[in-house]
Amino acid sequence: MQALERADHPTATELYEYVQAENPRISKATVFRVLSQYSENGEIRRLHLRGTDERYDATLAPHAHMRCAFCGKISDVMFPGLESVFGAEELGGYKIFSAEVDFVGCCPDCAAAGADEKNYKN
Repeated sequence: MQALERADHPTATELYEYVQAENPRISKATVFRVLSQYSENGEIRRLHLRGTDERYDATLAPHAHMRCAFCGKISDVMFPGLESVFGAEELGGYKIFSAEVDFVGCCPDCAAAGADEKNYKN
């Protein structure tokens, strides 16, 4: 859990590599199993962001994600306007269990390197 809190929205493989560097004896299966258990218990969030492998997030507070279309960096987005979206209990006759909101854009580093909407391929 500490490794997940330090990592930035990692895939299971990225988290395994991060943990394995500190603890060479840990197995990939152990990391994957623990992530699955934490996710099923609601201790972490499993993210299904378009254009990326499944990722994990230790932040449970309601929030959205911003993904850079060029480098793949993922950042948390927290602003009051989304509170009503995440707080919805019913919408169009559907009972809401959960919500995921992700934005796609260009991070400051990629923008500084010249990436912009003209280079973006959906």
